[in-house]
Amino acid sequence: MSQIEGTFRVRQWEEAAYDAAAGLPKLVHARVTHELAGGIEGEASVSYLMGYRTQQSASFVGLVRVTGTVQGHAGSFVMQDIGTFENGVAKGRWTILPGLGTGGLREIRGGGHFAAGHTGATYLLDVEIGA
Repeated sequence: MSQIEGTFRVRQWEEAAYDAAAGLPKLVHARVTHELAGGIEGEASVSYLMGYRTQQSASFVGLVRVTGTVQGHAGSFVMQDIGTFENGVAKGRWTILPGLGTGGLREIRGGGHFAAGHTGATYLLDVEIGA
């Protein structure tokens, strides 16, 4: 496995409540697009389910489709994303899901983490591209 790192930025964020009953924590579905740079050059399309404890505190799960280039291999792959948002910082764990890669990234494996806040967003992944 090799370690890759980089940065990302949000290009689009659309969020809509799917359960906002009075007196209960708000549940939302967010559709997000990130631009990735560094070890991954490309775009990430994310679908999150989020539960807000307060307006500034949430837990989330999501699926991330990354389309681009990793270590000279072009294609796409899908990651599971599980994390939290606290005090203006989102942190999460990424796990690359087997069998969902395409092109030169068909056999990619691995996982890592990210942090995104007011000063920017970074990621670190351990990956193996495969044969």
